[in-house]
Amino acid sequence: MTLTEREIFSQQEALERALEAFSARREQLGAYISPEQKRYVFVGCGSSHMMAQSAARAFALEPGVSAYALAGGDYLLAPEDYRGMVEGSVVVFFSRSGATGELLRAAETMRTVCGVRILTVTMAEQSPLEALSHCTLAMPWAHDQSVCQTRSVTTFYTVILLLWALYRGDAALEEDVAKAARGSTARLESLRPALRDLAHGSFTDVVVLADGVLCGIAAEAALAFTEVCMVSGKSFHLLDYRHGPKVLGSPDTLYLLVVRPQGQQLQRDMAADVAATGGTVVLLCPREHTSGWDAGLVIPCDAARFASYGIPLIQAAQVLALERALHTGIDPDHPKGLDSFITLK
Repeated sequence: MTLTEREIFSQQEALERALEAFSARREQLGAYISPEQKRYVFVGCGSSHMMAQSAARAFALEPGVSAYALAGGDYLLAPEDYRGMVEGSVVVFFSRSGATGELLRAAETMRTVCGVRILTVTMAEQSPLEALSHCTLAMPWAHDQSVCQTRSVTTFYTVILLLWALYRGDAALEEDVAKAARGSTARLESLRPALRDLAHGSFTDVVVLADGVLCGIAAEAALAFTEVCMVSGKSFHLLDYRHGPKVLGSPDTLYLLVVRPQGQQLQRDMAADVAATGGTVVLLCPREHTSGWDAGLVIPCDAARFASYGIPLIQAAQVLALERALHTGIDPDHPKGLDSFITLK
């Protein structure tokens, strides 16, 4: 069994420990994530930046809140351009290693020049980034030993939804996220045979279509294919796919669509347009709306909140990418030319 496979299929244990760690640190986290604070900047690199995008979208939905996602390298090249955005904000860093060069330099500059408060979410204990932060939630048990992030990404996204629930004082959202996390093992095992069959198909590119808070985790789902099995992956907002990108859709495209509970007819029309390209469609949707789709596989979602659909989405993408890699003889643990994290000279 590869490291990647082991880490994908051990997610439930990592997520349950994350739920416990979050609960234990609730009071400390609440000093940074609270309705009294109206400005947030979420920072990451690579997969962590994609998590920042989902976090920013969630917090931006709250009345009166300004929330932005920022790539560490983008900030590092022109920190003065972002000074007005950063000053007065709580800055939340996402980093698997806690040692990414761009993030370390960005955190140091933000602290010394902008005087911000920094909260870090990481999968490493006593990291260099923790030393630059005012508060850290470290979850080393979720750290991936393989290069590509799988278990850690799902844990990041789960924590983002918990932070959002903390801000809102939304116990129902927190419980919904916990339910989705605790169903991981059963979900992964039940989906694997069907996803393996799809992975043995002839697709040469993957398109992930999802909206709202799922924007970042959808981008990460697309990246899983690029990194794990070296198949080009891209993500777009669902209806926006018609506005240009659809021209590249073909019978060799695999689509992952995530359907909201509302707006069913618009989404069904979009799914039909996508299916008309001849590609294979994998669709995640509310259990009560699973019939009548032109799709190769329909995955029912039982979560009460749409944001929680991001957990089965990323898990399905990870298994598909893994099975594709195994089928084509690619080593998912050692993708060509990639490192676990980047250091700067």
